[in-house]
Amino acid sequence: MPPTLRSLLVAALLAAAPALHAQGRPLRADGVRGLTFGTVFPGIQVPVPASDAARSAQFDISGIKNSSIQITLLLPSQLTGAGTTIPLTFGAADGGYSLTGSTAGLMPFDPRVPLTTVLSNSGRGTVFLGGTLVPPNSQRAGSYVGTITITVAPLSL
Repeated sequence: MPPTLRSLLVAALLAAAPALHAQGRPLRADGVRGLTFGTVFPGIQVPVPASDAARSAQFDISGIKNSSIQITLLLPSQLTGAGTTIPLTFGAADGGYSLTGSTAGLMPFDPRVPLTTVLSNSGRGTVFLGGTLVPPNSQRAGSYVGTITITVAPLSL
C-alpha cells in the first residue's frame, strides 16, 4: 500500500488590501479557514469543491452595504513540503461567492480572474475556494503548504 500524504493548504496568510475607509466603515477581508485536502495518496487526485463547507477555504468580506467590489485571488500552482512539491490546480467553478455566508446557493466564479460583485445589504460577502490537488505517483509523504492571497478593492459608483 502506498504511503499516505498529509496535505494541508493553509490560507491563514492573507495579503488583503489595506483597510479602506469609505463613509466610516473599512473594507476588509478576513481568512476564516484554509483549503484542506486531508490525507491523500500518490497518484490520486483530490478535488475539493467550493461548496464543501468543511474543506474549502473561506474568506469573509465586510464593508459598506450594497457597495460594488472587485475580488482578486493570487493562487499557488503547487504546495511545498517534504523537500518537494505537489501540483495544485484551480478550475472555472472553483470559486464561490455568497451574500449569506453559506455554501448553499453559491454563485460560482473562476478564481483565476478578478470577480466584480456587490456586498449584501448588511455590508457582507463571503468567498469560498476549492481546488484540485494532483499528486504524482512518486509523491513523498509529508505535510505540504501554500499561500493564497486575496485582495478586495472598492469600485467607484
